[in-house]
Amino acid sequence: MGHKPWKITYASDYLDQLYDFAVQLIKKDKAFVCHQTPEEIKRCRAEKIPSPWRDRPIEESLKLFEDMKKGKFDEGAATLRLKMDMNHENTVMRDLIAYRIKYVPHPHIGEKWCIYPSYDYTHCINDSLEDITHSLCTLEFEVRRQSYFWLLEELGIYKPVVWEYGRLNLTNCVLSKRRLIKLVDDKYVSGWDDPRMPTIVGYRRRGFTPEAINTFCEDIGVTRNTTVTIDFEVLENHVREHLNIVCDRFTCFLV
Repeated sequence: MGHKPWKITYASDYLDQLYDFAVQLIKKDKAFVCHQTPEEIKRCRAEKIPSPWRDRPIEESLKLFEDMKKGKFDEGAATLRLKMDMNHENTVMRDLIAYRIKYVPHPHIGEKWCIYPSYDYTHCINDSLEDITHSLCTLEFEVRRQSYFWLLEELGIYKPVVWEYGRLNLTNCVLSKRRLIKLVDDKYVSGWDDPRMPTIVGYRRRGFTPEAINTFCEDIGVTRNTTVTIDFEVLENHVREHLNIVCDRFTCFLV
C-alpha cells in the first residue's frame, strides 16, 4: 500500500508481561479464578449475579491461576475474570474474562502456553506497552472504552487516546473477517488472496493498485456514521482513473 510501518508486532510478543500483569491484578484482589461455564457466565452477567467464586481468597486464586498455566485443568474448567462491577449499566464492565485455557499450538510461539488472554484484556495493555498515541477502533468497540481505561488505571500504566470511527461498508461486499474466514476455511475460495475476496491481497491479484485504494480512502474520508454504504463502483472508478495514467495502451490489427 506504499506505507512502511516502523515495526511489526504481535500480541503474543507480550504474553510474559500480560501474565505478570494478571498476577498483579489477583494480588490487588481485582481478578479471580472462576469455574462457571460460558453459559452460566453469560446468564449471570445479564442478570447481574456475581460468580460464586468472586470472593475466593487471593492466595487461592494465585495458586489456581498457576495451575491453569501448568495445564492442570481441562478447557473450560477455569477462567481468570476481572473483578469489575457486576451492577454496572455497561455489560462489558461485568467481570470480563481475562484468560481462558486453550490446548492449541500458537502460530508464533508453539506450545509454550496453554492459557491465552482475551481481546479485552490484551488490547489496552499492548497499546500501553507499545506507547501507542491513538488507539483507533470501529464504533462497535465504543462500549469497551470503559473497560479499556479501567484496566489501565488498575495497573497504573500509560493510557493512550482512544478514537472510534464508522466501519467502511461497500455495496455487495462482505467485509467482516468472521464471515470471510468461513469462506477460506470451508474452501469456497482458494485463500485470502483469491481475486474474489475483498481483501488487500485479493484486490492486488485482481489488478487494483495501492494508489487507487489510497485515493479512494482519501475521497470517502472518515466518519462516525454507521449507516453509510459506499457504492463499489466508486472504488472501481478510482482504479480505472489510476490505470488510465500508468498503463500502456496498444492497438492491434488482425490480418
